[in-house]
Amino acid sequence: MVRIKRYFYFILVLCCCAAGDQLQHGPVWSPRADPSLQPQTRPAVDWSREILYFLLIDRFCNGDPANDAGRNPASHVLFNPAIGNSEALKTYQGGDLQGVIDRLDYLQDLGITALWLSPVCDNSDSAFAGWWPYHGYSPVNFFAVDEHFGDMTLLQKLVKEAHRRHIKIILDMIYNHVAPDHPWVADQTLWQQEGYRHWFHSHSGVDASTSIQDWQDQEQLENCELNGLPDLNQGNPNVYAFLLDMSKYWILQTGCDGFRLDAVKHIPKSFWRKLCKDLHEFAGPDFLLLGEVFSGDTPYVAGYRDLGFSALFDIPMYYAIHRVFAQGSGIQWLSEGYGQSYTAFPSLLLSPLIDNHDVARFSYWAGERPKEKIESALTYLFTIPGLPMLYYGTEIASPGAAPTHEKTGEGQDYLNRRMMDWQAVYGRDRDLFESVAGLARLRKRYPCLSGGRLVEVYKDYGVYAYLRYDQRNAILVVLNNAGSVEGRRLGLPRPVFHHGRFQDLLTGKKYSLNRDSVDLRLQPHASLLLRFRGRRRAEALEKLPWSCAFTQRLPGDRQWVRFTYRADRPLKSVAIAGDFNAWSNGSDTLQYDEADACWTTRLPLTKGRYRYKIVIDGEQWISDPQAREQELDPFGGYNSVIVVP
Repeated sequence: MVRIKRYFYFILVLCCCAAGDQLQHGPVWSPRADPSLQPQTRPAVDWSREILYFLLIDRFCNGDPANDAGRNPASHVLFNPAIGNSEALKTYQGGDLQGVIDRLDYLQDLGITALWLSPVCDNSDSAFAGWWPYHGYSPVNFFAVDEHFGDMTLLQKLVKEAHRRHIKIILDMIYNHVAPDHPWVADQTLWQQEGYRHWFHSHSGVDASTSIQDWQDQEQLENCELNGLPDLNQGNPNVYAFLLDMSKYWILQTGCDGFRLDAVKHIPKSFWRKLCKDLHEFAGPDFLLLGEVFSGDTPYVAGYRDLGFSALFDIPMYYAIHRVFAQGSGIQWLSEGYGQSYTAFPSLLLSPLIDNHDVARFSYWAGERPKEKIESALTYLFTIPGLPMLYYGTEIASPGAAPTHEKTGEGQDYLNRRMMDWQAVYGRDRDLFESVAGLARLRKRYPCLSGGRLVEVYKDYGVYAYLRYDQRNAILVVLNNAGSVEGRRLGLPRPVFHHGRFQDLLTGKKYSLNRDSVDLRLQPHASLLLRFRGRRRAEALEKLPWSCAFTQRLPGDRQWVRFTYRADRPLKSVAIAGDFNAWSNGSDTLQYDEADACWTTRLPLTKGRYRYKIVIDGEQWISDPQAREQELDPFGGYNSVIVVP
């Protein structure tokens, strides 16, 4: 059992009344702990055994229509797909805490054991750049629940009801910024005379043009505004004291089980090291501190490994999962991505995901047969180490859209944050929901899928097989990432498996072990979870390396496509970025062919139409002069187009 400090605030009443507005003005007005109260206890938590679900409160379920418009009627314009008023999705849509309470049984049926809520704190009553803060990331009062969502009493009820169903609650916490109209910034008396300008970096509260310009410059990331949001100076002791008190307030008021920590890379590491230490001392070592370092660069994310976080989102692995399962790239990207995470984070828990609120939905990128591809991706997600995170609506293949408008280049995150479609949830087509619920049950039933070791058995461009095992069970996971039927004879490690057979945990079908191999016929985008029944030598498994050799074999739905580029000057590097690799400028590099005097590579692609560009020396993006088709790029210049028949 872990001991956890729980205190009451001597000014608790102030926090729940109009005087709460004063609490946001600084640590002198923030709650203080009463040291005379004794700590309470709660069970220890192994977060690798949990299954995390993330929802935007405003987009999940409307349990109380009376609060839809909050304090400003303009904040709520209902989206109606029949008339296509997609701009309405930039406003509040009516989801609230009561709606989450009403759907807790649904989450329990899905197999969810931990629920991450978008920020609940009071947000601005104004639109900023045409967007209302329905997402919760524009705070104006750190000590109140936003009126669109409910109140503190309702949040406390939500936590209590979730705990009754053995679901833990994770609150989303903002430490980097405030809303542009926060009183500290908008009230010139506070800003100038009371000195709150010192609570911000020098750029903030003056000119939104001082937002981050160079996203590779760490100084800008930490000191400039994130999309025009006034940037807090966490190096100011008063700011730190305020943020720590604010954190303790939400822990004590709600009884939550952890925090998701927003915008980690935009705040100095020294702040996180101190905050993680202080919060774990206050709430206990098993209080989850889940950090978001949004970067696809594993070494960069690893720089935040030793600061005291309980876990970090595995954003680099997100890109690998996205590229393989949504866009059909070779399995080697999945294997390499896992290998990098395995090496860079030998002891820190990671939280893998296939999509979230900051990217286009997986279903959009998947194109044809999205449900089958989602099921394959989630099978992988639920059978690798870590804390798997599921974004609301993914379990019903909610539709999405491109992250930016094709013609204007405008961001359109709101199209990937539609209201949860409850008619689809309870409609006839529940196959994907049932599959996800089944995966959750298996992960909880067989601890080897969450805490056991992973050992690769086979991998080629379309088929991947790996073992998850512990002292009690060994499960062979086989994924067919191709849109074609694939047959494989998988050779198993010779000294490990003896007489026995495999049984698929998903279908019940049995497969015989023929000497040291098993013959499989895999349907398009199918997955197998084969539990071994028989004798095995566990000590021999421990001696195996985690990775296996790559087999150069294309599945039936792929073909090699060659790309070349001829330069009129010496170049350091040439790469290709496009729809087939999530527009990554460093993953598909061309090699210089001296005999042909050109840069060249080949990629295994499925049939389809792909936009792409050539990237020179990692910086200059140009269209391919040899492409037969070009189209206008809203960000400048032209995209080249290739059609694979």
